[in-house]
Order: sequence, then C-alpha cells, then structure tokens
Amino acid sequence: MPVNKTLRKISFELHLWLGLLSGIVLFIVCITGCIYAFKDEINDFNQPWKFISPQEKEIIMPTRVLEISNNEIKDATPSAITYGEASDAVFVDYFSPKTGMSTVYINQYDGQVLKTLEKKPDDFDFFRFILSGHRTLWLPTNIGKPIVGYGVLIFVITLITGVILWWPKKWNKKTIKKNFTFRKNAPLSRINFDIHNVLGGYSVPILLILSLTGLIWSFSWFSESVYYITSGGKELKPYTLPKSDTLNINNRILEPLDKLYLQLRNDEPNATTFYFALPRKNDGVIRVSVVHERGSYYKTDNLFFDQYTLKPLEGSGPYAGKYTEASAADKFRRMNLEIHDGRILGIWGKILAFSASLIGASLPVTGFIIWYRRIKKKRKKALKLS
Repeated sequence: MPVNKTLRKISFELHLWLGLLSGIVLFIVCITGCIYAFKDEINDFNQPWKFISPQEKEIIMPTRVLEISNNEIKDATPSAITYGEASDAVFVDYFSPKTGMSTVYINQYDGQVLKTLEKKPDDFDFFRFILSGHRTLWLPTNIGKPIVGYGVLIFVITLITGVILWWPKKWNKKTIKKNFTFRKNAPLSRINFDIHNVLGGYSVPILLILSLTGLIWSFSWFSESVYYITSGGKELKPYTLPKSDTLNINNRILEPLDKLYLQLRNDEPNATTFYFALPRKNDGVIRVSVVHERGSYYKTDNLFFDQYTLKPLEGSGPYAGKYTEASAADKFRRMNLEIHDGRILGIWGKILAFSASLIGASLPVTGFIIWYRRIKKKRKKALKLS
C-alpha cells in the first residue's frame, strides 16, 4: 500500500528537523546503551574472585558470614548478603554515605576472604559513568533525565517517520533491493545512505522496543498509562515495604538469617540466587530476592519477613511477591528491564540490543551527513545560477 504524498512530505520535515534536534542526545543514549549491554559478562571476566570451585560440603551460614565480613569492614553496617550457586562466592555489601560502598567476597565452604573491595563516593567506576550518561547525560538528574526522556520520545517519532519515508511507493524487485541490500562498489556517500536506510530499516523494530521500554522510566504518565492498558484499567501501585512489629523486639528469634536461609533454600532448591537486604531500622524488614534464573530480574520472588519473628509480610507494587503469582500486567512490568537490555532472550537478546544500539548511534551521524551533503549541493547549484 503506497504512502500518501502529503503524509510523506510531513514525515520528511518531521524526520529531518526532529532528527537534527535530538541527534546529540540520541547518540549519547545509544552509544552508552551499547557499551553497557555486556557489563555483567565483562565484570565477571575481570573479577575472578567472584567464583570458587564447587565442593561436596555444607556451606557456612549467614551469621558466620557476617562475623567474617565484619572483621574486614569495621566502620560500616552490612546492608546485604548474597548467596549464589555452587561456584559463586558469597558476598556481603556495606554502604555508608560518607565512606561509600564496600563488598567482601567469601568462600562459602571454608570462610576464606577472597577479596575486599572498597569504593568511595568519588571513586571512578566505568560502568557507573556509562549508566549515568545513558540516564542523564552526566547532568544533574532533574535536568538530564527529562532531556533524555524527551529525546527518546522524539526518537520514537523519527523512527516512525523514517519507516514512512523508507516504505516503497511500489513493492518490486528493484525497491526491495534498494531498501534491504548494500550497493556493491558504491561511493562513500552511497555507503553512508545505505547505513542510514538499510541498517536503519532492519533495526527499527528493536529500537522501538528499546525506546518504549526506556520511556517507562522517563515519564510517570507513560509508565502509568502502559500499566493501565496492560492491566485492563487498574492503577499502578507504588513499590512499598511492610514494617516489622517492634513489639517483638524482646522476643526475637535467635539467628533469624540462618533459619530464614535454610527455610528458603528448602522451599526453592533450584533457585540460583538468594539476596538478603538487611533491615537498617527497628521497624525494617528482611527483604529477600529469590532469583530462579541466573541474572534475571523478572523471574524473581521479592519476599518480606518480620526481622524478629520471620513472619511473612506483604508489600505492594508490581515487584512485590512471587513472580509466578503476579498478574499479567505485573509480570510485564517486571520484564521491562530485561526486555530493554535484551537479556529476556539470553545472550542472543543482548547481542540484538547491542547491535541495534550501535546502529541507533550511527543514525544521527549518517542522517546529518545526508542533510549536510544536500545543503552543500543546493548551495553549489545556487552559485552556478547566480
């Protein structure tokens, strides 16, 4: 079906000027997203202390793990403990606004301290730097976040108008070849056009998915609208934690983390990760994330327990509770991050997200070159006529 001439003309103007307006923002967002895609794999390769040799013996319990790690970090309170699979070191996180973040990695079989990492608030972290650029362009959050959000929103419009301009007037062998293949032995100007037109055309579906999932974090109105549609008209509830009953302070269970870990490990023997967020206040709860697939945020149970009695408590919001018991809308919301970074499809999904982001970063550059060459030709033509 051919595209209406008026629609094509409007699309051309929107595609051109909106693309020029948002080009720098989109280049930064796409290139940082591309770099960030394989953060976990790169960190695992560069941090061998995170892994150990599996052993046929009992692992040490959380209470003992905390004793060992507290001997390493004496000026901060532990904030979380993470148990992984048989080949993973158990590690304890510490956080203080003044001293920063510290992590102690421990062999879960013999208690040996494998590595202690300390990062002060002003220490440089490469991937944190990249993520900051992706989210806020390295600007203050209240300034950079809306710029990124509106930039991505404009990008969605340029992608849609790009498809309209890309759509052939007639579908035949010639137009299919033009839109889906690179020309052989073509000059640089044609290669640049093909990168923009051909690779851009291939990447549009993925770039639209990446952009729309990103907008969920940028604008509350977009986030709430998506939830309203996917839930059949329900309101998006905020993610809130319950509170422990402080009346039970004097009747607390001894070694609650040990009991809770054994209970959860017995209930979910095939889980890959148990993350215990430790309470910081008297009415705080023990929050446990039970991960059922390595590296997955979606297939995770977020559970809450009274720190004194271990009574199960209920939180609110789409991320609270077991993922198998979540509604379709809540499951879709939980999937959002994994869809955004491609991990929903495993390593091949990450490769797709990486490739699409790289092409996305090239679109403002190749588009600017196409526009600049056309302006240059018009000027030459005007000079000849004058």
